[in-house]
Amino acid sequence: MAKFKFQLESVEKVRLQKEQKMLEALSESQRDYLSRIQTKRELLTKKQIAFEKKNELLSSDASINEIRLSEDHISGLNSQIVKADQAIVRARRFLDQAMRNYIGARKERMMIDRLKEKALEEFKIEQSRLEQKNLNDLITMRARLNHGPIDAEEEIA
Repeated sequence: MAKFKFQLESVEKVRLQKEQKMLEALSESQRDYLSRIQTKRELLTKKQIAFEKKNELLSSDASINEIRLSEDHISGLNSQIVKADQAIVRARRFLDQAMRNYIGARKERMMIDRLKEKALEEFKIEQSRLEQKNLNDLITMRARLNHGPIDAEEEIA
């Protein structure tokens, strides 16, 4: 029996590699996005701690310079939080783009898979036809060997 050979096997291989590459890019984008969110959480925690220290300074008789330094630190953290928000938005855009690229690559690969399945079904049907034809030829040849050639007169009757 003949072996199935898919004509678009090289295309299938390329599409599979492309899908894998897009999946890796998506994974990297997700890691970056999550790290940006973690960075913002850490900044918010630092800001909360800085507020608590500032309140302690206000309740204790601390110098103006210490309080001002604490406020400057808090305002610096606020600007870092704004930058972290912008970085999160950018990372989210990259993540969305990576997701679209991956979905597109996956669709392309699935299209090739459907073509391969269809070609395999057609191959199986053709093999079945050939097998049936060979079987019919074999039966006809056995009948001729056992009974001799069929005369034209016998065919009419």
